[in-house]
Amino acid sequence: MTVDRYAWAATGWATGAARVYGPLATQLVAAAPHPLVGRRVLDAGAGTGLASAALQLAGARPVAVDRSPAMLARDAATRPPAAVGALEALPLRDRAVDDAVAAFALNHVDDPTAALRELARVTRAGGAILATAPGATTAHRRVRDRIDAVAADAGFTPPDWYAHLTTVQAPLLGDVSAMREAAHAAGLADVVVTEHVADVGVDRAEDLVDYRLGQAHVAGWLARLSESERAAVRRAAVAAVAPVMEPYRPPVITLVARVA
Repeated sequence: MTVDRYAWAATGWATGAARVYGPLATQLVAAAPHPLVGRRVLDAGAGTGLASAALQLAGARPVAVDRSPAMLARDAATRPPAAVGALEALPLRDRAVDDAVAAFALNHVDDPTAALRELARVTRAGGAILATAPGATTAHRRVRDRIDAVAADAGFTPPDWYAHLTTVQAPLLGDVSAMREAAHAAGLADVVVTEHVADVGVDRAEDLVDYRLGQAHVAGWLARLSESERAAVRRAAVAAVAPVMEPYRPPVITLVARVA
């Protein structure tokens, strides 16, 4: 049985990590090369539904797929239809959707080209494939690293899967050329890949701390702490970040392509 690495992460993701990933999902949906109104759009690696929400605001009819049952269970009664599944083996028939979105999901797989082929398989000819991945540049991490240091001082040790994510999976699409090569290898057409520094509106130390502590790699550890211990970690992290806080602007690799 596959372990759900995000079993503890749904609440923190929806209320903390969403401070960054929500605006990024909205920006990705806005990059669509044609109107999405009325179109059935796959939200691949949907998590708690940030891209699904952006798609609904754009008038689309999203359907969500994620590897984590716990993430899909968040607000399940009010979310679009969803199914548990991996990006490399989507539980959808061929040409099931009009377009597909993968917001910061391809950087969680060992073979992003295979995942892009799956997105193309389930998307109708002419449909858009939209995807984002974190850029490899590190300047934005200076302030964020202070939060990680506070967690480490409080006893946090990153899980093995997170080390694999950061050292093996994420670098596979860490620059424009890598994303472009993966898209072409997957058989996509009209491939456009760009990199930009994203304005996500996170300018306060408190918001950056909530974003970082809302991510999945720390969720299990935080869940084992008492409420007072979690509050102490947050206070210490805010105090560490506040003196050097600057607007958080992560680098983002964006793919816009079409299914041939």
